[in-house]
Amino acid sequence: MIPSAAARGSASRDGRSASDGAESAGAALRHEEEAARSTDPTRAGDGATDATRAGDGAAAAGPAKHREPAARPSPAGRARGRAGPYRTVVRAGDGDGLDAQRRLDAQRPGFHTAIELAAERGARSADGLPEILARSAGATVRSLGGLGQYSALSLRGSSAQQVALFLDGVPLSAGSGGVVNLADLPLDALGAVTIYRGLVPIAYGGAALGGAVDLGSDLRCAPAPRLRAVVGAGSFAAREARVGATVPLVARSSRHARSGMPRKTSAAHCLDVRAGYTGSAGDFRFHNIGETPLDPSDDRLDRRVNNGYDRALAQVAVHGRVGDLRYSVQELVFVKEQGVPSMATGAQARHTRLGTVAARTVARVRRTWPAGHVEGVFGVLAEQVRFRDPAGEIGLARDDQRTRALDLYASPRGRVGVWRGAEIGLVADVRGELVRVDERAASTGPLGATGDADRRRVAGGLGLELDQRLLAGRLQLAPAVRLDVLRSAFAVPAGQGEQSDEGRDHTSFGVSPRLGMRLSLRPGISLRASAGRYFRPPTLVELFGDRGYAVGNEGLRPERGTGLDGGLVVGTPPARTSLYAHAAGFVTWSEDLIAWTQTGPYLRPTNLDRARVAGLEAAAALRLLGGDLELRGNYTLLATRNGSAEPSMRGQPLPGRPRHELFVQVVAGHAYDLRGREFFPRLGATFEHAARTFLDPSGRFEVPARTLVGAFLELHLLQRIHLALEVRNLLGARVAAWRPPVAGGPTVTVPISDFFFFPLPGTSLWTTLRVDLQPSRRPRTTERPS
Repeated sequence: MIPSAAARGSASRDGRSASDGAESAGAALRHEEEAARSTDPTRAGDGATDATRAGDGAAAAGPAKHREPAARPSPAGRARGRAGPYRTVVRAGDGDGLDAQRRLDAQRPGFHTAIELAAERGARSADGLPEILARSAGATVRSLGGLGQYSALSLRGSSAQQVALFLDGVPLSAGSGGVVNLADLPLDALGAVTIYRGLVPIAYGGAALGGAVDLGSDLRCAPAPRLRAVVGAGSFAAREARVGATVPLVARSSRHARSGMPRKTSAAHCLDVRAGYTGSAGDFRFHNIGETPLDPSDDRLDRRVNNGYDRALAQVAVHGRVGDLRYSVQELVFVKEQGVPSMATGAQARHTRLGTVAARTVARVRRTWPAGHVEGVFGVLAEQVRFRDPAGEIGLARDDQRTRALDLYASPRGRVGVWRGAEIGLVADVRGELVRVDERAASTGPLGATGDADRRRVAGGLGLELDQRLLAGRLQLAPAVRLDVLRSAFAVPAGQGEQSDEGRDHTSFGVSPRLGMRLSLRPGISLRASAGRYFRPPTLVELFGDRGYAVGNEGLRPERGTGLDGGLVVGTPPARTSLYAHAAGFVTWSEDLIAWTQTGPYLRPTNLDRARVAGLEAAAALRLLGGDLELRGNYTLLATRNGSAEPSMRGQPLPGRPRHELFVQVVAGHAYDLRGREFFPRLGATFEHAARTFLDPSGRFEVPARTLVGAFLELHLLQRIHLALEVRNLLGARVAAWRPPVAGGPTVTVPISDFFFFPLPGTSLWTTLRVDLQPSRRPRTTERPS
């Protein structure tokens, strides 16, 4: 639950319902309620942090909500400022980075993480989202290796498919695939990330057994135009260039309610334009075990081939407000061409390619009044993916497959006060997916099928939640229920589809009741618990594969599960020294769990009759010396059990779930005034450890544990120029010892990896230079008293 400790700014102020009982709580809850009054749509039926929503000028330029008055410099301090070459800088408006987290904690029960991304970009490439998510408690990110390569997220031991990903409340998963590649979600256009673990708001569907992640677009209005340019370069021919501009279309002046004097100027409507290019050769050195894994004589140090990519992204957005109406409309165009590498087992694939072209439209409109709000969320995705394997280096045969997908989404939702201390939230959504597969490679043999197929799915959902505050706001109860109906049309004519295609037309129903509870024991300390029932049908990739590494299973059944969690959250008010921490226990029981298992180079999903995932998670963020020293870390312990009736599987751990995961980060920095110019250096180090995992349900083939150490240096000047240098895998870890499941077999040296025999790179460097031509706030400098 560790948000960015250097995040700045405050979220926009919509005002909570007059019926909210928490607003009338006593002084013991005052600082929690003060945070709750600056709401964002993270409440049930809403999306990500409000600071990233449509056109709130106060969020972009206003001061932080919790602020200590600037100290008046002492005479001795003034004397030191005249005599010395630098002064300490106190940046007005810099909080401790936990404002968004406090607001979310005050609004919702359950366990969640709110991350402000504004401070992350100085030290991260456009492909840095997987690393940022991996720092959250309970989160596991697995990668095929190398910048821009496939990365997937799981939460609390879930599979990647059990984590629902959204952009401004619109589902990101496309009909052509079941898992969103986190590396294809660049940080350029994002302003915030909200991660829900366990208890998931009803707006995010009934399929989020592990949790949900909502990515909030960076749409902030300001009175003056802003321009940002970024260039970056790194190891393995990595490069990037990005530009972005925010232009106010209409400016307005607001007046003080009593005096009638002008108060400030903000933009009513804004235009955002962003464009960027990122690429890499990905040709890092790795340990190749050769064609005979058990014979070390053919092992060699090899260079990765066909691992590069080129990606371009463009975004155009219009957003703003008219009275109580707020809106945003954005168009994102994504183009990527990449190689598809093979395993580190001898000869490498050289000709396999994957190309993606996608256009996504996301729109939101929201009307707010004192008793509540109504909102509409809409999304359209058109995507084409081409997979080419002309020599059959990756798949089971030659392949030239074009997949076109159309995804339509609409969701009206609202929230209204009903009686004292209570609000009701209602969500409805409908989604239509059409996938057309065109296989150009000729089929051979008597069982050959064309591979062509048209698959369609229509889904509808309805959710209802009650948010009840009791005991003067100290107790919050949030019962909710969601109903999902899916109609799948997967049957294809004879001779089409996959070999022996068993796709069928059918209807699935799922009911997902859930309950959340929060009890404030004293200011900043709360007990939290939740329970819920979840339902997820298999995706198209799970059913039919992708003719590459993923082999489908058309006999899959929908998975269902029940989850429980409970724990303690502790947080102090903003101050020079602040602490935010939580500890929680959780357990999930699943029926017909869909688990991916690796056999050779291929992944295939199967249903496990029953499975259990239990665990503990703990996280803490400590800010010392007014933010000059920051420490944060998290630990997750998992105990998984395969409850399948198959004797070889029963009682074994579930594949792909490390038992232990640990993340620690230490950051030190101090802001100086060099002759009237602000200079702010920061130095940080990270430590990550993941215990071994298993490839198969029988627990025989293991992926060795891995430990990675990283470091970064940031230099910020005038809040306009930001230079960052990052070293990943500082110790150069490349190999691990592996004992094959062969009686008396020798220990074998293998490359470190998340997916077995798909190596991760050794030491790599990345440097970024960002220039902000119009920062959102000018700094105010004073000397600190002695």
